[in-house]
Amino acid sequence: MLFTVALVALTSLVVLAAATRFRRVQELDDGLETWMITHRDRVHAVASIGTLPGERLVHPVIAAATAAIVLATRGGPAMRILLPLASASLGGIVVHHLVKFVYHRHRPDGALKRDKTEAAFPSGHTTNATSVIATSAYILVREGLLPLPLAIALALVVAIVTGASRVALGWHWGSDVIGGWAAGAGVAALACQLYNALSH
Repeated sequence: MLFTVALVALTSLVVLAAATRFRRVQELDDGLETWMITHRDRVHAVASIGTLPGERLVHPVIAAATAAIVLATRGGPAMRILLPLASASLGGIVVHHLVKFVYHRHRPDGALKRDKTEAAFPSGHTTNATSVIATSAYILVREGLLPLPLAIALALVVAIVTGASRVALGWHWGSDVIGGWAAGAGVAALACQLYNALSH
């Protein structure tokens, strides 16, 4: 099941990358960016907080905290927890950089004016936050430390808020964020499969 999720998510990532070449998709992104420009000042403070789970020094801390909680309460071989969470964190970084290496999409004008010239698709912050928080939620549920409904709600909120913050702050197009969700879900599914394999 998890392999299927990973395949669907990563296939969606490739399809979406191709779709961003179409004028209609860019027009939708342009429309969202134009609307966001008029609201950016009022949401800047909140968005600056919302983007934190995807920061390079934050998502590894989330993974480490999850590992610490599980190992402190459930024990067992450390590698069965550490490897999947490290894979989620590092995998998110590798996947989004790999896509950006192959496909260079320009950033919104506001980001370019702030000298952010790295390829836009997919959103790295969104990929990283989604992969780590989804893997953490899955492991916490499987270890009996978090109810499934709460885990799903927390994972969705963090992923959605992180992604929305990237558009709100002007760093990414809306479709970059959707690509980040797909990439993060694919990485998380593979990391969760690794957890299952190491837990048997």
